[in-house]
Amino acid sequence: MSPLRPATLCIVTVAILLLCACQPRLSSVERGIRDQVLHAGNGVEPSTLDPHRNSGAPEAFIINELFDALVVADPDNINEVLPCGAERWEISPDGLTYTFYLRTDGRWSNGDPVTAEDYRASFVRIVEPGLGGTLANLAYPIVGAEDYHRGKSTDPATIGVSTDGPYVLRIRLRAPLPQLLNYLETYPFVAVHRASIEANGGWTNPAGLWTKPGTMISSGPYRLKEWTPNHPLVIEQNPHFRDAARIQLREIHFHPIESLDTEDRAYRTGQLHYTSGVPTTKLPVYRTELPDQLHVAPRLGLHYLNVNTEHPVLRDPRVRRALAFAIDRRQLADKVLGRGEVPARSLGQPGMGDYQPQHQITEGADDARRLLAAAGFPGGAGFPKVTYLYNTSERNRDVAEALQQIWRRELGIDVELRNEEWKVFLDSRRTGRYDLARAGWNPFTPECAELFLLCHSTSEFNDSRWKSAPYDRVYDQAASTMDQAARHALYQELDRMILDDMPIIPLAYNTVIRLVHPSVQGWRDNLRDSRQLAGLRLAAPGQAQ
Repeated sequence: MSPLRPATLCIVTVAILLLCACQPRLSSVERGIRDQVLHAGNGVEPSTLDPHRNSGAPEAFIINELFDALVVADPDNINEVLPCGAERWEISPDGLTYTFYLRTDGRWSNGDPVTAEDYRASFVRIVEPGLGGTLANLAYPIVGAEDYHRGKSTDPATIGVSTDGPYVLRIRLRAPLPQLLNYLETYPFVAVHRASIEANGGWTNPAGLWTKPGTMISSGPYRLKEWTPNHPLVIEQNPHFRDAARIQLREIHFHPIESLDTEDRAYRTGQLHYTSGVPTTKLPVYRTELPDQLHVAPRLGLHYLNVNTEHPVLRDPRVRRALAFAIDRRQLADKVLGRGEVPARSLGQPGMGDYQPQHQITEGADDARRLLAAAGFPGGAGFPKVTYLYNTSERNRDVAEALQQIWRRELGIDVELRNEEWKVFLDSRRTGRYDLARAGWNPFTPECAELFLLCHSTSEFNDSRWKSAPYDRVYDQAASTMDQAARHALYQELDRMILDDMPIIPLAYNTVIRLVHPSVQGWRDNLRDSRQLAGLRLAAPGQAQ
């Protein structure tokens, strides 16, 4: 066969190029269906992937795919847990000792076995004082954990976590804890790979470099592949995962898009399989045109305001209550939040663990004005400068501006707004560099105790810096009361104390709203917003499942 002449080769090349140009260009969603690559809207750039230092929901969605926990939430019953890293467990009759029997086929992404010692060391790491873990107090119910974290003990052997051979883990509690198993299903209680952490900065170094692509060793269905700031974070299948054969998504790309309008455009142009939210202005359109893709679901959790109780003016509970009573929560939920949120008039969420609060905010703007006048600021006269802190997001800005207008109209006070990027915002709130600040809490457990923990004086979550010994005593009693009726009676007392002092201001109970492409098979909405992405697959709409 003779070779093609140059002129003929040129014609063939042009024909191929023209043919390729005529082929429609696939969108990210279409390529994802073909290649089993999920594109997820994640809201913000992750601040950390260290499970023991994280406190943000956007990061949690990624961490949950990278690491296995001892147990996993039952997607059909939020009060129940199922085996995961542990195949079974036993609870002592007094409720103080939990013994977990680990699976023997658990593997880290480098092939190392996952052992009971990995969990023991990791549970100690949660409360290492030098690590700066923001959720360390979740481990305080474990014997010796609080003393170790506060420096009263320097011996990790005093912490009530031990092993009995390579696959048996034992946890001892200082008092019964009704929601312990629910806590153990969450990211603060996953095991991390000690050898790789020590080789990349140190076991307790908060600035360690172990959470980098090519360095990070994880135990879940996925491992970290790419992470460049302001670009999609990519995780890929962990070939050593015990159930790797059942995982159908080859990769997941988490897109850090803070603007809901930008994310909405990305979804409509085929760049995302699901979004982190939906612009309120677009809801009527999607309810009419894409009702099958619009997912609106209640979610346990609370929108609220942190009040810095160390501020010279805000330390007066009359001022805090005035700010709280002036807010029309129904209008805020319907007109500003606009996603079906339920107005929050108590800290304890109605229906959460069957709890029904009796003490709720019923006062209005007239009561707010009387309180402000009693505090020395009639009609807002003489009220000093106060700043409201929020993080970048159209929705957060809308809420901030609405509150600013409400307080100006009803109380005659001017509140300055300050917007910060997510990482800076978290640090400002945690270190008290704010007056008023937006906040939200998505509970790790279906128990109201976690919401009430937001105001405990020893809590890492207590950004308001409020301290009340009577509140702490009632909370501590409630947290260890196994009988539900008795526990709920104590919750009622906690709700009353919050309304009397208002260290935080409840706004609305959560609703999750997002767009999910029809190609996403296996998606399940639930009260915990537990996504379990490893159980999903992608299929062209109408394709057999």
